[in-house]
Amino acid sequence: MIIQQIRNATLKIEYAGKTFLIDPWLAPKGGMGSFAQTPFRPGADVDPAMYDAPMPLTDLPEPVESVLAGVDFYLLTHLHPDHFDMDMRTGRLGAPLNKRTPIYVQNGEEAELLRENRFAEVGYLQDAGVRFGRGTVYRVGASHGEEKPCGPSSGLVFRSPDEKTLYIAGDTVWYEGVLRNLKTFEPDVVVLNACAASLEGYGHLITDDEAIERVHAVLPGAQIVASHMDTVAHATLTRKTLREKLQKRGLADRVLIPEDGEKMTF
Repeated sequence: MIIQQIRNATLKIEYAGKTFLIDPWLAPKGGMGSFAQTPFRPGADVDPAMYDAPMPLTDLPEPVESVLAGVDFYLLTHLHPDHFDMDMRTGRLGAPLNKRTPIYVQNGEEAELLRENRFAEVGYLQDAGVRFGRGTVYRVGASHGEEKPCGPSSGLVFRSPDEKTLYIAGDTVWYEGVLRNLKTFEPDVVVLNACAASLEGYGHLITDDEAIERVHAVLPGAQIVASHMDTVAHATLTRKTLREKLQKRGLADRVLIPEDGEKMTF
């Protein structure tokens, strides 16, 4: 398998002969706007100066056309504006995407929204798995918030007789569901959204260095990849500070923290 870190949670994955684009957020730098334009506020542990910072904080590492080239399927772990392009003025969703490319989502509400936005082939991610050639993708549980979930979210597990097993935890904090997924599927590669983003009223929304240590303790042989870094204004960890914390935990050589555009082969 080849995993390319595009930006934030957007990953381009070549797996079992197919190419998947996960959580395609392809807006230009600053194109989503800031938290000051929304009813949400970053958590108390976020730098207050970031309240007015327009997101995404960085440009894409390559042109949109290059990101979309060769993609067979789009997979959405959930429909949030830092995982999928949303025009707040017009209500349009996924404007940069090829509407003829099959797209898979976690529930009927999201599927209906995509059909309204003229996506021609909308499918469901399923706990029992969806076959893509010689590979199967399973939808697994996620918990998108410490204090309460910030909406529904899912993780993904990729399995194939031709590949290592891949677990993309999605937007989740550490909870018993993540432990169950690790023990059930025993993945060789685990991708964690690890910037510890925080919102007032929800707490941390995704994993941090402590969660990474817990994953490593359960599956010490698995390669961990830290994604969802340096792109959103409510993050409490950067690539730099995460590396420092992992160094203190003795895990610096067990975790990959790819730069945007970087490709990893497993």
